[in-house]
This record gives sequence, structure tokens and C-alpha cells, in this order.
Amino acid sequence: MIRALATAAALLLGWAGLPANADPVADFKAGTSKDCLGCSLAGLDLKHRDLRGAKLAGADLTGADFYAADFSGADCSGCRLDGARFKRANLSRANLSKATLTNANLHAAILPDAVLTAADLSGANLNRTDLRRADFSGAKLAGAMLYGAELSGAKLIGADLSGGLVGHASLARADLSKANIVRADFTETLLRGAWLTGATLDGSVFEHSDLRDAKANGVSAVGTGFSWADLRGADLSGAKADGAVFYSADLRGTDLGRATLTNGVLRRAHTDAANLDGTVLTGTQMPDGTTHQ
Repeated sequence: MIRALATAAALLLGWAGLPANADPVADFKAGTSKDCLGCSLAGLDLKHRDLRGAKLAGADLTGADFYAADFSGADCSGCRLDGARFKRANLSRANLSKATLTNANLHAAILPDAVLTAADLSGANLNRTDLRRADFSGAKLAGAMLYGAELSGAKLIGADLSGGLVGHASLARADLSKANIVRADFTETLLRGAWLTGATLDGSVFEHSDLRDAKANGVSAVGTGFSWADLRGADLSGAKADGAVFYSADLRGTDLGRATLTNGVLRRAHTDAANLDGTVLTGTQMPDGTTHQ
């Protein structure tokens, strides 16, 4: 009876295209297979490994080292990658949706067109990472480092970037609609043509940033710093910007219609051709140094 059951199991494995003694974990570790769905692979050394198109959905790769590995087109959706190291790895077009990458190191990694929807990258190092057109919609990036990162055309709709360090990054034409960007550092960041509609920027710093033609209507920017920022042609209509600082900012042609800037600072700002129709400026320091009554 036992022999018959063993024979039947072997036949079933054969029909599935697997040898009777298949061990996906052992095969993956040995490098004879790129696939290991839901496997426990924590702490593996995968430096320089060819993992193009690998199927690893749901796998536990906590603390694994992917230094300079080729992970392009791989499926690691739902994977546990907390503390993993992806420095200089290629993750272009990889699927990391709903993966956890808390405190992971992706410094200088390559992720154009990667999918990271609803992923958790809290505290992750993404400094100088190529994230062009990557999709971070609904992702958690609280406290993440994105200094000098390339995020042109990226989707961060509804993402949490609170406390993020994003200085000197490029987010040209990126979509940050409804994103949570509270107390984040965006100093000298390129946001030209970006979408910030409905986003929350309270307490963040955008000093010396390029926000030309940005779509930020309905944004909340309470106590936000825009000193020396270039906001020419930006749409901040209906913004809630009480206490915001626009010291020496370039607001020429900026739409601030129906915005509230009570107790704000517009001192030395350039406001030629700016739309201030219906703007509430009570207690705000005006460009000439006077206080609006």
C-alpha cells in the first residue's frame, strides 16, 4: 500500500514537471532554479546572482544580500525583505507590490518601471536610486531616505512620505496626489510639472526647490517652508497654507486664488501676475514688508 502511494506521488510530480525528489529551497540555494514561491530564504547571500524573471512571491528573504544582482522582471510580490541589501542591484520592472522592505538598503539600485504598490519601505535607504516611472501608489515610505533619487514620472498616489529625506531628488512630472508628506525634507528638489493635488505638506521644507507648473490645488501646506522656491506657473488654488513661508520665493504667474495664507510670509517674494483673487492674507507679511490687515 505504501509503495503504491509513493508510486502515485511520483507520477503526480512527474505530471507537474517536477522530479520526485524536488526540493525548491535546495535548488534555489544551489542556483539551479530561480523560482521558490513562499520559501524561507532569510539571510541568503545572493550577490551578483542572475534572478531575472524569478518567481518568489510570498518568500521570506529577510536580511538577504542582493548586491549587484539582476532581479529585473522578477515577481517578489508579498515578499518579506526587511533589512535586505539591494545596493547596485537591477530591479527594473520587478513586482514588489505589498512587499515589506523596512530598513532595506537600495542605495544606487536600478528600479525603473518597478511596481511597489502598497509596499512598506519605512526607513529604507533609497539614496541615489533610479526609480523612474516606478509605481509607489499607497506605499509606506515614512522616514525613508531618497536623497538624490531619480523619480521622474513616478507614481506616489496616496503614498506616505512623512519624515522622508528627499533633498536634491528629481520628481519631475511625478504624481504625488493625496500623498502624506508631513515634516519631510524636499530641499532643492525638482518637482517641475508634478501633481500634488490634495496632498498634505504640513511642516515640510521645500526651500530652493523647483515647483514650476506643479499642480497643487487643494493642497494642505500649513507651516510649510517654500523660501527661495521657484513656483512660477504653479497651481495652489484653494490651498490651505496658514503660516507657510514664501520668503524670496518666485510666485510670478502662480495661482493662489481662494487659498488661505493667514500669518504667512511673502516678504521679498516675486508676485507679478500671481492670482490672489479671494486669497486670505490676514496677518501675512507682504512682499514690501508690511503686514496685511
